[in-house]
Amino acid sequence: MVLTDDARGYDLSRQMKDCPPQAILIERTYGKKPAPRAGPAGPGPIRLATVLPRVARQKCLDGIHWPEKRLRFRHRSKVNGLIETASAHRGLSIGRAQKLGVRAILISVAFTSQSPSAKTPGNGRTKGPIRLALLQQKFPACDLYALGGIHAKTTRQLARSGLYGVALISGMKS
Repeated sequence: MVLTDDARGYDLSRQMKDCPPQAILIERTYGKKPAPRAGPAGPGPIRLATVLPRVARQKCLDGIHWPEKRLRFRHRSKVNGLIETASAHRGLSIGRAQKLGVRAILISVAFTSQSPSAKTPGNGRTKGPIRLALLQQKFPACDLYALGGIHAKTTRQLARSGLYGVALISGMKS
C-alpha cells in the first residue's frame, strides 16, 4: 500500500506513476475532494481515498480509507462494493475496525518515522516487529499492514512477523 502526502512532496500524480498496477494507493484528502479517476478502472493502482462512500463512488474510486478518528462514521455509511481500509494506533482501534467489518488495517507507528503524523499526540509509541507480530496473532481475521518508518531494513525485520504487508509514503526510496 502507498499513501499520498502532499506536505512531504508525494502527491497523487507522482504516486500514480510510481505505483505498480496491483498496489493500493490511498489518497489522503484532508477534507478536500479527491481527484476523479481518469477513465474507467483498469491499468494502474487500486485507488482509495479518505472520503465518504458516496464521494468515492462519484469520483469512480475503488474504495475508501477510514482514518482512526473517522472510523466512528463507518457504521452509518453504505460501503457495499467498495474496498475498505482503516488506520489504527492501538489494539482497541483494531478491534473496533474488525467489529465494523474492515479487514485491511494499517498499524502505525510501526518504527521510528520522520512523518509529522508519527509525532501527533495519541498515535502512541512505535510498535516494532515483536509488538506488530503479537497484534497480528491477536487479530488473525485482519490483514495488518505496518505503517511508519518502513524502509528496506525494517521490512526485513518484519519478514517473519505474520503481517500481511507494509504501507508507506516514501520508505522504499531510502
